[in-house]
Amino acid sequence: MGWIEKLQRWISKLFKGKKKRRSSPKIIKRWYGKYCAVLRIERTTPGGLSTYRITSRYGECDYLITLDYLPDLQAEMAGEFNGTPFRLRSHSHPYNSALTHRFAVWRVFRNGSSIPIGIWDCDLEGFTQSFALRQLAPRRAAAGVALAPLSLIHISKNPKLSWQNQIEHLDWLLLLEQRIRGELSNPHHNLKAINVLQQP
Repeated sequence: MGWIEKLQRWISKLFKGKKKRRSSPKIIKRWYGKYCAVLRIERTTPGGLSTYRITSRYGECDYLITLDYLPDLQAEMAGEFNGTPFRLRSHSHPYNSALTHRFAVWRVFRNGSSIPIGIWDCDLEGFTQSFALRQLAPRRAAAGVALAPLSLIHISKNPKLSWQNQIEHLDWLLLLEQRIRGELSNPHHNLKAINVLQQP
């Protein structure tokens, strides 16, 4: 089972009815805007760094933003040493050391089905020597992208200005690039983004 199938199965469980509260992921933080809410939720999967759910009263579906650390995502369990699992990169994945993270945006429907809007492998670390910044900057950039829909307005009399229409026309990758440039204090940082999967 590939990465996309595993994440889609997890998304399906996340958005199915609330019959089993125990299986619901933990909400780490909430932000509320006038027209939507953003939830940061826990996802304990290999490589999973940040996961955000965006909901709106005016939306036809919810949106999920995921950020994964690519080397961990593409690795396979190799064993355990003193109780600590260690993983090695799988040979089935092409290796590109310039790409550090996988950023994905999903459209998620009430029945639990999901469609990826876009999945990109990109460089969110650049040439920074600071270990702390390499850890923090990608998470902060993903958070900035996830919170962007809070500023969208909803004008029901103009279909082009409905919340749903505006979020459907967001350039998610451009938002990520703008945020990571700010986090890395490098206005020329290049994402080197590669489309893994993008909605036509």
